[in-house]
Amino acid sequence: MTEEVVLQRRKRLRTIKEFLTGYLFISPAVLVLSIFVIFPSIFVFYISTLDWNMIGPKHFIGLTNFINLLFKSPYASEFWGSVLVTAKYVALSVPLQISISLILALLLMRPIKFRGFFRLGIFISYVTPLVATSIVWRWMFHPGYGFLNSFLRLLHFPTSMWLLGSPSALISLVIYTTWHAIGFSTILFMAGLTGVPTELQEAARIDGANANGVFWHITWPMLSPTTFFVLIISMIGAFKMFTPVFVLTRGGPYYTTATTGYYLYVKAFEDWAAGYASAVAVMLFIFIFALTLLNIKFTGRKVFYAGE
Repeated sequence: MTEEVVLQRRKRLRTIKEFLTGYLFISPAVLVLSIFVIFPSIFVFYISTLDWNMIGPKHFIGLTNFINLLFKSPYASEFWGSVLVTAKYVALSVPLQISISLILALLLMRPIKFRGFFRLGIFISYVTPLVATSIVWRWMFHPGYGFLNSFLRLLHFPTSMWLLGSPSALISLVIYTTWHAIGFSTILFMAGLTGVPTELQEAARIDGANANGVFWHITWPMLSPTTFFVLIISMIGAFKMFTPVFVLTRGGPYYTTATTGYYLYVKAFEDWAAGYASAVAVMLFIFIFALTLLNIKFTGRKVFYAGE
């Protein structure tokens, strides 16, 4: 055996060892991901083809659940009604969340007093449990003794029924979820702003650009990858919204806040229609996946990456 063959064999063995070592390190994460994400996702697709109440025998019915929720009354009207509510919520909450987060990030990047305190105050809403904050906000939205109406009365403004009225209930959900989510989005925007080269901003100012010009021609294009990422995750989170609806409104009044996530819960754990609820979950996944692809195709073209 020549020396060259021996070296090649050692190199191959070292490569295999490194390969196996890498997979050994990621195997716990892959195992957890498989148990709690991949297998349940595949199981949902399987259940969506069944007539099953989670306890009794399973009956294979093919695509009947999908045909019912898409075309047959009353399932179709309930399902498409929940999709419409979800679409309204997404259309209101996502732009609001992105706008407020960007403004807060720009303010908190300035050398203001107590900047660390303000950063903590904004982010702490995101790490506080949804159920706990939802209960607090339910009190704040109360039309009789709630903080918001008391504040409006103090200013001599008209009060609102908030969670008990329509469309104020949906607007209340948008206000609460925006408050809860802007901490995370603001942190992302602040991270994005740290990557904007100060040399370009200084060069623009020397060329005579004012603050607005520097923002629209330098900062905003350089921030577009962060904005695009925030848009995607905000949209996905808004489509899956369930906990605030469950705690604050239970889909009311008159189903005006019954999002698709809440409709899925009602069918699965109140009507015990696991197969039908799984079909709703699959359709929700398809909607989110399709909208994400459309966003990547159309909005992604406007994203500027440094170095391109």
